[in-house]
Amino acid sequence: MLMEAWTLFVTVQMFRVCVAEPKPLSEIPAVVTADIGQMVELSCELTYRVEVASNVFWYKQRADEPPVAIKSTECKENGCRTTYKKGSGDRTSVLELRDVRVEDSGSYYCSRRHSRLAKGPTLLVGDSSTNRTYMQVFVPPSERTGSVHLACLVGGLSSIQIVIYWNISGQIMEGWSDTGRLDPDQSYSVRSQVPVPVETWMSGGDCTCIAQLGGAGKSIIKSVSHITIEPDQGWCPPTAILLGILVFLVILIIIRISKQRRSGAHRQLATHQVHGTAAQSQAPIVYASLEFGASASPLR
Repeated sequence: MLMEAWTLFVTVQMFRVCVAEPKPLSEIPAVVTADIGQMVELSCELTYRVEVASNVFWYKQRADEPPVAIKSTECKENGCRTTYKKGSGDRTSVLELRDVRVEDSGSYYCSRRHSRLAKGPTLLVGDSSTNRTYMQVFVPPSERTGSVHLACLVGGLSSIQIVIYWNISGQIMEGWSDTGRLDPDQSYSVRSQVPVPVETWMSGGDCTCIAQLGGAGKSIIKSVSHITIEPDQGWCPPTAILLGILVFLVILIIIRISKQRRSGAHRQLATHQVHGTAAQSQAPIVYASLEFGASASPLR
C-alpha cells in the first residue's frame, strides 16, 4: 500500500499544471465601466479629421445582435441622454451618455456616413457578478508544435454583459468569446478561448484570463503557467521529482534494514533450536536390565 501511494504521488506531481496567483494588471482602456445613473464619455478615434461633431455617427452592438445607430440631440430639453462631441484630438469623436442604464452596456463604434466602422470602447453598466460567480481556466494537453488553446469559463453571472481578455506573457489579447448561455440555475456563463504559441507556453510565462464584470471596475482574474516560476506557489517539477526520489530512496533503505533485522532474528531462533537438539542428544542413555533366577526344583 505504501509503495502504491508513493507511485501515485510522484505521477501526480510530474503531470501537475501549476496555477499562479493573479498579479496586478494595468487598466484596459478599451473597457469603460460605470454604475447605474452615472455619466460617461466614450472616445473613438477615426482615420480622418473631425470637423463637425454631428458628422460622426455612433453605433451600439450588444452580444449576438447587429449594430444599432444611436440618436443624438442638442440636450436642450429635459431627459436628454446622448450627445455627440468633438474630442481633444483632431480625429477623435466623443459620445456622452447621461444617466446610464444596464441596457446601455455593449460595444460602441463610430463612423462617418457610408464609411467603415471604427472600434470604440466597450461599456459595462452595473455589476454582472453574484455570490456564485466563478472562473475556471482549462489547459489541454501540450503539443510539440503549433498552438496550445486555453479556455476560460466565467459562470454564476447575472447577465452576459462582461468582457473577457487575456494577458499572454505581457501581451493583451481579446481572444474569442461566445455569446453566453443560460445555465440550469438561471445564472449565465461566458466562455473565451485563445491560442498560445507552444514556445510561449513551454517557456513558463503566465497566461492570465481577465474578466471585466462591470460596476466600479470590478474584475476577476486567474493565471496559469506550464512551469511555476515563483517558489511560494506549491511543489512543481523538477523540485517535487527530486524530493520524491530522495524520499523513495529513504523508504527503500528503511525496508532493507527491516528485512535484515527480521532475517537476523530468524537465524538466531534457528541457532537456539539447533543447540537445544544437540543438548538433548548428549543426555546419558539408560539401559534396562533383566535378572533371571534358577528354578527351585529340577524338571522332571
